[in-house]
Amino acid sequence: MRLNERTDWVFLVTLALLIILGLLSVYSASGTQKNLFTHQLVTLIAGIVLFLAASVFPLRILEESVPFFYAFSLILLILTIFFGGGPAGRWLRLGPVNVQASEIAKVCVIILTARWLPALRRDSVAGGVSLYLFTVGVLTVLTLLQPDLGTASAIVMIVFGLIYWAGFGFSWIFLFLSPLAAAISSIRFVSWIAFTAVLCGVLHRAGARPRRWVFFLVMTSMIAAATPFAWGLLRPYQQARLTTFLNPEADPYGAGWNVIQSRVAIGSGGLTGQGFLNGSQNELAFLPARHTDFIFSVWAEEWGFAGSLFLLILYGLLVWRILSGARRSLNPFNSMLGAGTAVFMIIHVVVNIGMTLGMMPVTGLPLPLITYGGSHIIAEMVLLGFSFNVIRNWRSY
Repeated sequence: MRLNERTDWVFLVTLALLIILGLLSVYSASGTQKNLFTHQLVTLIAGIVLFLAASVFPLRILEESVPFFYAFSLILLILTIFFGGGPAGRWLRLGPVNVQASEIAKVCVIILTARWLPALRRDSVAGGVSLYLFTVGVLTVLTLLQPDLGTASAIVMIVFGLIYWAGFGFSWIFLFLSPLAAAISSIRFVSWIAFTAVLCGVLHRAGARPRRWVFFLVMTSMIAAATPFAWGLLRPYQQARLTTFLNPEADPYGAGWNVIQSRVAIGSGGLTGQGFLNGSQNELAFLPARHTDFIFSVWAEEWGFAGSLFLLILYGLLVWRILSGARRSLNPFNSMLGAGTAVFMIIHVVVNIGMTLGMMPVTGLPLPLITYGGSHIIAEMVLLGFSFNVIRNWRSY
């Protein structure tokens, strides 16, 4: 990649700062396990190489390769279900590395949606809606069966964000989200009746044909009927995460321990923090999963409100530059690809920080470029590379 007048230096400097802060956070959170820091450093070096490759990769070829990428994601997800291992069985060992297929699925959904939604918009959304919902739904269900409830939820939120970016009206946004709404409405029979009534009103307003009425009514009814059984299929720890979100103090020494200790760590940081490597909750190991799910708690304890605000500003700058490039892009696929990366970053930052504050369920979504890991770092760097590609080549049609 050659730097020239099209280089977005704000993007590059912000990305570099986030990478450095991530390394500092993992070093602090790893305690005596310094091999975690070494692993993170090696992963980031590999991620930077892939970032550079993605920033110059022809996006036209990427768009044309969507079917192959989709098939590759499906194969990895299926193999993980049957042969996965590691924590919660979400990792597939390929030679010397462990791959989290659900992270690849998120990237696949963004690329798939970037290709599909502009065509649906241009063609006034005919039968392609059903096929699109089916293809994304297959990836979502397979991700849920990993089991990875957090990533499956993130996929749904990413699709919603891209539907909004694509310029669909309220009616079609509601129809796209009807499977999720049907699942939520199944909690009570009255709420399901209300949802079905709203769905009928939206279908009438959209001027849907009879076969479209049958498709959406049958699909949502089947989802609503299956949701209670799906709840029973969730692992106990997944059910605990959702119930703990509603009341973490109900089980302060069990499922609620992480959230409570996270709040204590964040609160003890005060305005300016306790200093690097001086956080008591972190150093005394009161905070579990401090190098993964709750690494923001470590950062907030050591750097306080001021440091947390600085971190959020960096994320804001990065998202702003990505969306600016996506908005200027003359190519619909490129624009959707950049917007997808921005939505990806926003969702992960909001959900991760929200769960450390006890405002959202503990879903296991990582804090981009900060949380310790392998697959998610690679996925983030590849998406950021494609976004930088979009920024540099916004004139390409």
